Amino acid sequence: MSAARSLTRSQVKQPIAPKEFRRVCGLFTTGVTVITAGTEGGEAEGTTVNSFTSVSLDPSLVLFCLHKESRMHAVIGRHGTFAVNFLAGSQQELARAFASRRPQGFHGVPHHFAQDGPPVLSEALAHLTCSTVAVHSGGDHDIVVGEVLELAAPGSEQDPLIFFDGTLGPLESTGGRFGQVVAPGPGPAPQGPAATPARAG
Repeated sequence: MSAARSLTRSQVKQPIAPKEFRRVCGLFTTGVTVITAGTEGGEAEGTTVNSFTSVSLDPSLVLFCLHKESRMHAVIGRHGTFAVNFLAGSQQELARAFASRRPQGFHGVPHHFAQDGPPVLSEALAHLTCSTVAVHSGGDHDIVVGEVLELAAPGSEQDPLIFFDGTLGPLESTGGRFGQVVAPGPGPAPQGPAATPARAG
């Protein structure tokens, strides 16, 4: 009898269907970012990404995942820097626009350039500018690790844009922001979530 055990039908690993994997992972609520790269007067690109996280406090490291065929790879590779822009709840259209290729680039989008660095979305909730320190392969995506060079949160009083179950929408609360009690008063009408998922790449 062979020393190798033959696998029974129940023991054979069944592949996970990509659509089901995306559906289930979509139930994990995330924020929404636009990754930007390029220089003033030269090429500049951006793409919507929700696969972003902080990695380390010392040194200050972050990562995001980018599809291997993304146009952003070449731009980030040439310049070695990128910005992570955290979108506010009112920026759903911007998230959808950068999720697809924008032939008009940054035309009509309020932005400025970091010193010797990438474009920053001026109306974002917050941003980080980073230098690329490593790129790791991860299946059909690459994991891009960056060290934070500078950061700011000019829109920190705004509610963030979130992605859940295939939809985009602002984080809203009837009891005040994150449950904080606020004085009653007039305000903008609630905005419904969009039906377009954020993509990585």
